[in-house]
Amino acid sequence: MTAAVRLKPSAFNVKLRHEGRHLAFNSIIAYSLEMSEAQARVFNDALDEVAQSGSCKDEALLRCLYALGFVVPADHDELAVQRAVFQATKASTETLRFTIAPTMACNLHCSYCFQQDFAPCKTMRPDIERGIIEFARRKLEGCKTLVVQWFGGEPLLRYKRIVAMTEAFQRVCAERGVNYYAEILTNGVLLTPEIIANLPKLAVKAIQIPLDGDVDTYARRKGVSRERAQAYHDVLVDHMHALVDATGSVTIRINVDRENPAAGYDVVRMFKRKGCVDPRIDFRLGFLNNRDGIVDCIPHDCLSDVEFSDTEAEFRRFLVEQGYRVYGEPGPRKFPCSAPLRNNFTIDPTGRIGKCVPVIGTDESVFSCIYPDDIARTMRETSISNAPYSDFDPYGSVCRNCELLPVCLGSCPRSHAPEHSVICPLKQGLAKTLAFYRLHG
Repeated sequence: MTAAVRLKPSAFNVKLRHEGRHLAFNSIIAYSLEMSEAQARVFNDALDEVAQSGSCKDEALLRCLYALGFVVPADHDELAVQRAVFQATKASTETLRFTIAPTMACNLHCSYCFQQDFAPCKTMRPDIERGIIEFARRKLEGCKTLVVQWFGGEPLLRYKRIVAMTEAFQRVCAERGVNYYAEILTNGVLLTPEIIANLPKLAVKAIQIPLDGDVDTYARRKGVSRERAQAYHDVLVDHMHALVDATGSVTIRINVDRENPAAGYDVVRMFKRKGCVDPRIDFRLGFLNNRDGIVDCIPHDCLSDVEFSDTEAEFRRFLVEQGYRVYGEPGPRKFPCSAPLRNNFTIDPTGRIGKCVPVIGTDESVFSCIYPDDIARTMRETSISNAPYSDFDPYGSVCRNCELLPVCLGSCPRSHAPEHSVICPLKQGLAKTLAFYRLHG
């Protein structure tokens, strides 16, 4: 930066107040400042001076503001640059992403699950499996990485098929000279020491497991006996060290509403009592709501956005007190989810191909299919330019003027459909979140 450069305040500056202190945050650089009343006055006056004159008399302060992203060159179109970055990310074919549900069947009856009314589904047919492998082989041309997320239903009901498909994917990737890794979302009930020990061979780098409270709460919400719930809790706690070592990343999602507000504390204490404190464990609260038409909370008494934000803030502080790492610090994202990405595909047990992970197994977002005897047709249909969510552009949406857009990217693309409404979860409790991570980030 030189004195000749005319500057302007960034379009992505956010100013907040928390417990008598002033906070400033730039959502591109992801840097925050905490200031007293006098410091905030100097900060705001400097930004006003830059907005009016393109510079600031206090050159040292100006250099700091520039380095932290709070001021940018006057001819720099931040919105256009961020939009171009997002479009490039969407169009990239470096990574091929598959979310595969080998079955929509499940061994639990979670009271809040949107899939609980699905008709029973048999195992994915062998010809569909072979078709997926061939689809991957052709799609991997020019790619650098294949990422497979195992989904369901409960994917471990088809563990042997996961093993067989993984071996086939790994052979294809070796032939193509590309990297391979996998992730899995599972209720964890079918995890055994043998399966856990085999996860590195299957290249599973991350696992997410829902655990909605203590034994009694879990039994009630999962539709199982207390004895079965107790046995599962014991196994999971006893093998958590091995699970973390095998994958490198374990997320424990605790879905909460007004009926189980203490669930997160119960789960964390359970692991803490066994001495399982590892920075690779990500305890996070899950927000049950039906605003996007995916989850029907009835008969659950769902928290409001504000209530969940307050609950989450208290839970973060509790995690720190217990010695756990807290994930989720606000920062710029490359994409809001995988749905808008050109090289992202969901595949259900019948071979239907879609884009949106939460609605896998339904007709929504389906635009092609695995044709075992005609993969060329599958390739043509999945190469169209107007696939579901291909036109999603947060920088051209109702969120385009939001200072937090680089961090949120419009949230769920599905919520931008006419029949839904866009509600920004990031704005709720943002001041508390920023203040927390300034102390513990």
